[in-house]
Parts: sequence; C-alpha cells; structure tokens
Amino acid sequence: MSLKRPAGSIRILCEAAPNYGVSSEQCLQGTGLVTFDLYNNDTQVTIAQEVAVIGNFLKHTTNRPGLGVEIGRLYRPEVFGIWGYAIVSSPSLRAGLKTAVDFANLSFLIAQFKLERAENSTLLIYDTDGLPPSVKTFVLERHLTVFTNFTSEVLPKLSLAQMTVESTLNAPENAAAIQKLLGLKVIVNSDRNAIVVPDHLMDTPLPRHDPATMEQCLQQCRSLLNLTETAPNDMRSKVREAILLNMNNEPTIASISAKLGVSERTLRRRLSAEGASFRQIFIEARLAIGHELLSTAGLDVTTVAWRTGYSESSSFVRAFTKQYGYSPGSLKQSA
Repeated sequence: MSLKRPAGSIRILCEAAPNYGVSSEQCLQGTGLVTFDLYNNDTQVTIAQEVAVIGNFLKHTTNRPGLGVEIGRLYRPEVFGIWGYAIVSSPSLRAGLKTAVDFANLSFLIAQFKLERAENSTLLIYDTDGLPPSVKTFVLERHLTVFTNFTSEVLPKLSLAQMTVESTLNAPENAAAIQKLLGLKVIVNSDRNAIVVPDHLMDTPLPRHDPATMEQCLQQCRSLLNLTETAPNDMRSKVREAILLNMNNEPTIASISAKLGVSERTLRRRLSAEGASFRQIFIEARLAIGHELLSTAGLDVTTVAWRTGYSESSSFVRAFTKQYGYSPGSLKQSA
C-alpha cells in the first residue's frame, strides 16, 4: 500500500467544515498542513494526517449519529478520478467491486477493505481496527456512504434494502441513522464491518459499461499503482512509486537511489537485471501522470506536456502515443 496520496479527501472535509462551525485551520491543526497545501496538486498526504484532520473536525463540532453520512455524500464517484471511472465502466457489480478492491490505494478510503465469499452472498469487509476509537464510527459511516454513492450512480433503480450491513457498532442510534439515511439494514454488535451483497445482485450488469473505456482506466490504474505481473517488491516498482511521489522535485537517479537507500550503481544493476532502465521508468511515470491529467483535470495537451516536463508538446504527443497506442488529443476528447 502506498504511504502517501493526494490531499483531495482532506480538502473536501475542510471545505465542508465551516458548515459545521469548524474552520479549515482547526481541522489542520497539528498535521503540518496549511489550507494552501490542499489546493496544490503536488501535495501528498499520509493516512495518519487525514485521520488527524478527521479527529480535529470531530473535536470541534457535535459528533452525532449520521455525521459521517452527511460528509460522505460529498464523495461522489467523479471526485475519485481514474479509480471511480474504472468502477463505473465495469461490466457488473461484481467486477466493479473487484476493481475497487484491487486499486483501493488510488482512492481516498482509509479503512482497508476486501471481498470475501459467504453462503449465497459476497461480503465487502472494511477493516477499521487500526483507527483511533474516536473516528471509527465517522469513518465507517463515510465509507458506507461512498459505497451507496457508487451504487446509486451505476444502478439508480437498485433497492439498497436488499443489502445488509454487519457492524461492530454497539450504539443503536448510529445504526438507526445509517438505516434511515442510506436505506441499508444494519446489524450491530457484529465481529466485523461488512456490506452483505446477495449473489443475485453481484452479477447485475452495469449500464455504463464500456470495454474500451474500462481497459484504458484499468491500464492507467495499473501504471499508477505499479500492479504488474512481476513481484510486488521488485526494484522497478519501487523506483516507479518513488518517482511518482517525488515528481514535483524533478527526480534523478541520484535522488531516487538515495531515497531507496541504495547506490546508483546498485540501482542500475538491479534495474538492468529486471530488463528496465531508470530513464524508461521515469518516462512511463511522467506519461502516467499526463494520462491522469488529461482524463480527469480538464487540461489541454500543451499544458499537460509542460506539467509533465516536456518543453515541446510534440515530444509529449509522440511519447504518449507510443506508450498507450492512441494520441493524447483523442483521450482528452473521450474524457
């Protein structure tokens, strides 16, 4: 799991906080972040920082049942970028949930989650064990709401009453708020937090499925998350992730080898053994960021070329087309 990610989730909460009598500065207290950071595309934050922001928000407002649902409604599918598009373009609810789990590190979700088979159903299990008790209920409510946001987007006629939530909640008022606001039946005092989806719903076709769009999204997700056929601890993946996390600092092989704790010579040798080079990985990482900007940020090709370090847009177009098999202009039009 990547240790850092964009600050979008914190930004959404801080923008909503004044409606609850809490300032952005109060939310960010002790996190090392300032409001300006939330609007800087280069800002990377940790889950620990986001948990601290949530804790600050709850400390300064009335933490009542359903508050996490209210905030969760702001996390519409479109704010999740390529991860959200990949889910929405999936062929079925089962495929969409698998994509959500496989690429969860591209989302703003805090709790780790997984799919597990049960008798006549599938469980989407949320693990909140590592979170401070003060934020667990809020985080669970927010995560359940993100699920219903996606479900309502792709299957607007589906009745959520067909699903059940098993929760570790021991407060009936929290369960009642979730059931009233989301339409999900909630069972309290369970040993896990899980959404139980009946098998007959899992293979429901999603009307917005598009094979070409889905494959483009999945390819981009794999590129951003380093999900290749190689072992997850290979040097190529580590270098790509380090480059992506430090792209705003113009990474070089010297700076990346230092971050990874190896010498330049060792880094070159290990990459060569894996059939890769630093330059190749660096180009792939730049193009992955360019792909994301074209897909979700609404920027023109010239601006994206400049943002990804190309002095001439023609060079960016050639490299992009060679990498993905289609031009950046065609991607922007489809997006």
